[in-house]
This record gives sequence, C-alpha cells and structure tokens, in this order.
Amino acid sequence: MVHGRKPNWERRQRILKLRERGLSLPEIGRRLGVTFQCVDRTLRKMADEWPRSVPCAGCGEDIVSAGAVASDHGLALCLSCLAKRPNVPFGQRLRAVRLAGLTRAELAARCGWNAGNIQEYEMNRSNPKWPAIVRLIRVLGIGLVALGFEDLPDLPPRNGHVKKPNKPR
Repeated sequence: MVHGRKPNWERRQRILKLRERGLSLPEIGRRLGVTFQCVDRTLRKMADEWPRSVPCAGCGEDIVSAGAVASDHGLALCLSCLAKRPNVPFGQRLRAVRLAGLTRAELAARCGWNAGNIQEYEMNRSNPKWPAIVRLIRVLGIGLVALGFEDLPDLPPRNGHVKKPNKPR
C-alpha cells in the first residue's frame, strides 16, 4: 500500500526551472502558491532520488552508486580498476566493492555493525580482525579479498588457541 500523495511532476519541473534562474526558495514558493518549506522539501527529495556518483581515482569514469558520499571523492576505484591493482589497501578495496551496490548504512546493518565501523575500515583508520573480514566476505563476496592479501592480518592459530612451548625438564 502506497502512502501519501503522488509526486507532482509538473511542479517539480517548474521548481527546477525557477531555481536554475537563480530565484530564492521563498520567491519560488510565492510564484507557485506554496510555502518555501514545500519548495525546500521538494528539492531535497529530488536530490535524494537522483543517483549519486563519484569519479574513479584510477580511470576517472563516474561510479554511480546510492552509497556514494563526499568522502569517497578521489579515493574510490571502479571494480575494473580494482582488478588491475592487486596492492590496493584493504579499506580502498572495501569501498570499491561496497560502492558496487550498498550504502555504508546498508552494509553495516547486514554485518550487524554501525556505519562508523565501515567508515573506519574504508579510511584505513582501523584494521579489521579476521572475524570482521569473514562477516564482510559473507555479505560482499570473495571479491573483497580476492586480490591483495598483503595488508590483511595474520591468520589466527587453529581453534583460537596459542600453542605453548614445552617446558624444559
């Protein structure tokens, strides 16, 4: 069941045209017979609906993704550039694979974390431990770590126990 009114496409187009001419929100509202808050809300809603993009740091092509944010600018790689660069840090690989289809919040929810964890990993401020890497692989697939194992942490000992050296007799 759909809630709310259907979008008024004609009003949206008129708002865009008036905004392109440099009119203020209150002036647009007066001309259309609505409040400036309505104009502001309409513009924000339209901005959220449009696909976001960031340029690939490798080839310069746009990476169109709902998960693209300003901090990805200049740091994101498209998947084809990622495949050509096996020594990319883990955080940059994570960002590239996430931008292929998820927002930070969606990825965090699927992993059972908050978005701050994902951001810390992507910015290389924090290195994930193996349990976190396994969760990310389950959500994103093996492509996350298929290239460049150099910066991943060492594997934990089997069964999580460190074998103690024998005491001399």
